[in-house]
Amino acid sequence: MEGLIPLQVSDEFKGKYYELFYELSKEAFEAAKRDTGEGRFMNKKQCCEFIGISFGHFQKLEKMGLPVIELAGKVLVDREDVIKFMSKYKKENLK
Repeated sequence: MEGLIPLQVSDEFKGKYYELFYELSKEAFEAAKRDTGEGRFMNKKQCCEFIGISFGHFQKLEKMGLPVIELAGKVLVDREDVIKFMSKYKKENLK
């Protein structure tokens, strides 16, 4: 192969590189899974993880009008409703 330089690395380096690549791949997979709407309905804990907030902050958003679904004693949140709700509060940069 033209233009390639052979590189020798230790087994320790290979192992660390593999671990790093594995973790990055896992994070990318989870992000893609989350962004594609897999698991459209979430419980409150999952919703907090989805938006990256505490449970107390979730309760504040709920009081502000974040839609929730109460069904047979369970409270669920629609991923699409969360995105719409959050988008209402999105501020554009004014330059």
